[in-house]
Amino acid sequence: MSSEATFRLRGTVIGDIRPEIYGQFMSRRRWVADEALHHPGHPDADESGLRVNVVEAVKELATPVVRWPGGCTGTSYEWERGVGPERSRTVDWHFGYDVGNGFGTAEFVDFCRRVGAEPQINLTTGTGSLREALAWVEYCNGTGDSHWANLRRSHGFEEPFNVRYWQIGNEEWGHWELGQLDPAGNAARNREWAKAIKRLDPGLKVLAVGSYEPDKAIDWNLPLLREAWNHIDFLTLHTYWPFDPDAEGGDYTRVISGPYRTEFAIEAIQGLVDLVAREKPGTAKPMLAFTEWNCADATRYEMSPKWRPTDCRFRLVDALAAATFLNVMQRRCTSVGLANFAQTINVVGALLVTEDQVVHETVYWPLWMQRHHSGSVALAADVTCGTVPGETLERAPLDLPALDVSATTDPGGRTVWVSVVNRDRDQPVRLALDLGGPLASDEVRVHRLHTQDPLRGNTLAEPDAVAPRTEKVVLDPGQAITLTANSYSIIELTMAEPVVTP
Repeated sequence: MSSEATFRLRGTVIGDIRPEIYGQFMSRRRWVADEALHHPGHPDADESGLRVNVVEAVKELATPVVRWPGGCTGTSYEWERGVGPERSRTVDWHFGYDVGNGFGTAEFVDFCRRVGAEPQINLTTGTGSLREALAWVEYCNGTGDSHWANLRRSHGFEEPFNVRYWQIGNEEWGHWELGQLDPAGNAARNREWAKAIKRLDPGLKVLAVGSYEPDKAIDWNLPLLREAWNHIDFLTLHTYWPFDPDAEGGDYTRVISGPYRTEFAIEAIQGLVDLVAREKPGTAKPMLAFTEWNCADATRYEMSPKWRPTDCRFRLVDALAAATFLNVMQRRCTSVGLANFAQTINVVGALLVTEDQVVHETVYWPLWMQRHHSGSVALAADVTCGTVPGETLERAPLDLPALDVSATTDPGGRTVWVSVVNRDRDQPVRLALDLGGPLASDEVRVHRLHTQDPLRGNTLAEPDAVAPRTEKVVLDPGQAITLTANSYSIIELTMAEPVVTP
């Protein structure tokens, strides 16, 4: 027995989806960039020291932008230790143990170019200075006869790296961060650092660190926007949806509720941006950038230098949450212009990488599906469906729509992709499609991620237990399709006529 739901296109465009929302975040720490990706001497490593199978797995995601070197570990990064021929080990001042510097700026930029991504560098704010930040920008992008540009040339790189995205800091509102600041101090620093970066090159994209935390959303973000408005392009936010795998029901309702709550936060923080825009007429608004987002196992923190990846941690339900947030960013494409999935490798990673294997975690697949089966134009749509219970907040239960849906098309409007998460753990949903125009064929392609048990994940022994499948489906006479319980599907439809005017 299935429940009934209806999907209807409104016939209007929300906006263009920036490909940068499908970005990745990779820190320099052990078993992420260091050892899992860059591992000279490994049987799978090429002449640059990068593990070929890892590079290929990231390349398959068609990642538009990659953030590095942190994160928390980035706010104390000494970039000068990671350039040139001498690469001595140093202490990671955030984690307190020694790390290698073989994977530095040049290696990161080369990796990005190999996977087709733009590099996004996170400047060192905790232990670094504005002088060091500007020197890094000049080293990467300088074209003149200057010290730092010439230093890059002496290292064998005549042409500039042309790094366009620069983020100022990480989570300076947090007590764990080296260089914690109050809102006024953060606003002033971002104003001065962004102003200086733009003087080197007005075309660079500067990301200022905002806060998603409910108790800081106004007090932190408002002064930052007011002070740095004329110099920044993005206000960054971080959102994680923690879960306890041993909790009753595997924390299913808590996980699927996370992206739903985040969408409300996007609307609220966009309101702050719009408020400041009224104070500064005639100027461009910064967009929101989720430079870290993902589910996270709240019972495990890999901070020890002895930690090694042993097996997968994500389940199908976590992939449903990831798919939901991708839908959210598509629907909110006029607000969200960049995002970095946290992380690419091992530590809450899309990939599990051990000495011997590279395994796709369940959360890898929604990213892959959206990049390969999604359009660049977001369409306005409505869905009528039942509800499922969500996480209880402040003693009030949160009812969620059973379906989370996003619709996209190509610029020509001939192909429509309906991305839909069925959050109902037990019941399939029969979804009737009202597309506002005739289909070229009732036979459609469906790309589906599903397994019977929503708490099942991939493992080293069964690396493909949870993976997408593509099939051809003939819609029933009511132009409907049945969506299995706890599933993620992208329905690919070819229209007889364009759904939007090119």
